[in-house]
Amino acid sequence: MDERQFRNERHPRPSHEEFVKQQPFIQDSGQTQQRFQPAAYSAQEEYERSTYDSEHSETHRRMSPGHAEEPPSTNKRSKLVKIGAAVLVGLALLYVLPIPLGDMRVTGSDKVTLEDVKVAGNIDEPVNLLKVRTEKLKDRLSKDLRVEEAQISYEFPLTMVVNIVERRAIAVIPSQFGYLTLDKTGQVVASEPAITATNVPIISGVKTGNILLGDTITNPDILAALTYLNALSRDGFKNIAEVNIGDPDNLLAYTVNGLQLRLGNSQDLAKKAELSESMIKDIETRKVNAQYIDVNLTSPYIKAQ
Repeated sequence: MDERQFRNERHPRPSHEEFVKQQPFIQDSGQTQQRFQPAAYSAQEEYERSTYDSEHSETHRRMSPGHAEEPPSTNKRSKLVKIGAAVLVGLALLYVLPIPLGDMRVTGSDKVTLEDVKVAGNIDEPVNLLKVRTEKLKDRLSKDLRVEEAQISYEFPLTMVVNIVERRAIAVIPSQFGYLTLDKTGQVVASEPAITATNVPIISGVKTGNILLGDTITNPDILAALTYLNALSRDGFKNIAEVNIGDPDNLLAYTVNGLQLRLGNSQDLAKKAELSESMIKDIETRKVNAQYIDVNLTSPYIKAQ
């Protein structure tokens, strides 16, 4: 339907006689002549006509061969690309320029300081967390003999928390030039001319050769003693002062009170550690004056004096 048909249907034209009657006569230059004014439309009709004209004009403009309009999706994609580019440029500047971004904190250790962590991670001042390579930092810290494990987390808004799990000394053994402190894996974490770790048991009955700081013990008898000590609870560990491995088939342990524990060979040492703790507690509860304890898994007994 074209515009003319649309208007005729919505606003039918009056007949010529009705149209003439509706129009006033206007005097012009002394002559009487008929000049007609078009019939006035109501406000609603004017609105409908203007709306139709606007839509018709817009449709015609869009369908014209020379017109090309970008779809909304293209405009939106262009804006997103610009925003993404701006973000990338900003991140690149933060990464390259010496701009402070974030903070660092060390927990879990009094021995490993924040400065130690910065040196291990090759972190310069001012601290910029975007430049910190966390996996490399954890790997470097794990090579520190004081550190068993490094855990990295983040706190709001921009704080890196480096939690240090300290390497725990578990035994001391005599060496060629003094005493070596071992961790639970048998790695040498300290080397001193005299015993300094008085809160850990000493493994006696053996003397190592030229073992250096950072080396790991491979002697099977020493590793057997470490297996026994590792199987003890915290409280049980505090009760043991010495493990003698001079005779591998007759291992001996001694409490801090001097009570002897006969462990036998190196088989089932984890179970023997559990049984040792139980028997020591039984002696303390019953207040038995014991001479020694035979930690025999088949028939354990306490030898009273």
